[in-house]
This record gives sequence, C-alpha cells and structure tokens, in this order.
Amino acid sequence: MKFEELKNNLKKHVDSNYLLVGSDEYLLQSAYNLIKKYSNIEIPDLNITIFNEGTIDCESVVRSLETMPVFSDKKLVYLDIRMSKKSELKNITLLNDYLSHSSEQAVLIVNLGDNEDIDIQTNDFTVVDCNRLDFKIVAAKIRATIGSENKNIADDAVQVLFDYTLGDLSKIIIECDKLVAYVGDRETITSDDVRTIVAKSLEYQIFELTENLAKKNSGRVFEILQDMQAKKDEYKSLPALIYAHFRRLFMISLNSSLSNMEIAKNLGVKEYAVKMSMSQAEMFSKSALRKINELCVDIDFDIKQSNISVENAINLIVMTILNLQ
Repeated sequence: MKFEELKNNLKKHVDSNYLLVGSDEYLLQSAYNLIKKYSNIEIPDLNITIFNEGTIDCESVVRSLETMPVFSDKKLVYLDIRMSKKSELKNITLLNDYLSHSSEQAVLIVNLGDNEDIDIQTNDFTVVDCNRLDFKIVAAKIRATIGSENKNIADDAVQVLFDYTLGDLSKIIIECDKLVAYVGDRETITSDDVRTIVAKSLEYQIFELTENLAKKNSGRVFEILQDMQAKKDEYKSLPALIYAHFRRLFMISLNSSLSNMEIAKNLGVKEYAVKMSMSQAEMFSKSALRKINELCVDIDFDIKQSNISVENAINLIVMTILNLQ
C-alpha cells in the first residue's frame, strides 16, 4: 500500500499489523501518527508501548501485544527498528509466530524504514510504502505548507526545492520554514530564494557533479568537489556514491528499451530518479559507462585495501571521466 492510500484505508478498517518501509522519515512518522489516530487508543499512557532502544527482546513485544488493553478497545505496540542491527533483535521467531494469530485487541506497528539488516516476514503485515513521493504530490504539499503561512511560492521555486531535496519531505518541511522566515514580509518565495537558503542534498550534488563531468565542465566539477569537501563525513563516502550513481546509469543504458517504470522497479528506485538519470545516461556511451564502472570497482578495492586515499581516489575518478573520449 502506498502512503497516500493509507488514510482512506484506515477510515474503512484498522488492521492488526502494519509494517512501515521506505526512506522518507516524514512519511514514516506520518504513517505512525495516522495509524495511532484511527486506532482510537484511550488512556495512551497505559495502552501504548514503544520499543525503540538497544537490544529488543521480541518475547517482551509479544507479551505486550497479548496483554489486555486498559479501559480501551485496543492497545498499540510500536516497534521502531530503523536503526537496529540484526543481533539486537532477539527471539524474532516468537514475533513471526504471533503474526499468524494476531490479537484483535492490539495494533502492532513495526517501523523498518530502509533497514536492510533485518529480515521481516511481510506475509501477515499490511505493508505501507513510505518511500519518497512523486513530484505532483510533493509539489502540492509544498504549496500547502507555504500557504499555511500566508505565503506563495513560484512554480520554478517548487521545482528547485524538490530537486535540491530530491523530494524528501522531512527535509522539505524544514526548508519551507526557513524560506518563510527568510522572505519576511514578501508574499512570494522565488527560485533565487531557494538557491540562497536551501542546502543541496548529497544525492543532488552527486547528480550535479555527474552532469558537469559529462559536459566536461571541469571548473564547475572542482567547485562542487570543494563544496563537498567541507562536509568531511560525506566526502569520505563520495567514491562509493559516485560508483553507485554510475552503476545506475550503466544499468539504465543497458535497459533503454524498457519504460522508466520498469527500470525503476528493476533497480528498486523511484521512477523520478530514473527519469533524472536517463538524460545523464544518454550523455555517455555504453563503452564509457562500462570503463567508468570498471574503474570504480578497482578504486573501491584499493580504498578498502588502503592502497589509495579517498582524496586521490576522487581525483582519479574525476580526471579519468573528464579525459574520456
């Protein structure tokens, strides 16, 4: 079930078990809030139990689910394992056993996010997809958020805000507040305001870097790298991110006969990400993308073996791509 379908579904019926998956923190939190709202939990202090820190024993989770609610038709148990490691979730088989005979007096919400370390059986869950939404839905949310502060936002400003954040609503809501404060008494937020105030996401900077590498715009490439170098933790991950991006471009080029939706499904990404990457993939030949991917594989190995520094690795990738014919 897509996040945007959740509210109407809850109006009809609240299921026993929900699994929240995806990368948008705003949507994950909103999904939890919606399910809690429509579960009509009375005396929350007694009937809502949260497991979200350190080692979690699923025996305790199941015991809480099977305990009768106090002066309420239902109780709610929230298991937040977005940041948990597999080793920190004990007796998960007991939870899987519970799912096959769930209590009608309990609502279980498991927030998995995009945690790939924990394998949850989805058969007995209502799965809610909280990955980033399409542009049209996000644009409407941006306009509504800005409008609630009696401000307007230009169409091109909406597009720039979406691009800089790659549609991540958790970031967009924060940036909307900053933009409203920045424009002061002015009624309309412009694209220049967005470019001045909004921080570009790391993913967008990778996209921008690749765009300029393809266009052989070396001056802009090194400006972007200098800007990214100030973010030390992110800069360390740059070779891996460049590799992941070019691997996506290569896969897109090899599957150009498929629709954007089909490619997105195969790659496990949003269709908008494919649409954005498609134009970049067309800037490189298949042989160039193959060479870049082979280079990235070799450099990844050398970094892991401490044969090359991160900075030298980045320079080698960049200079090689700029000099590709």
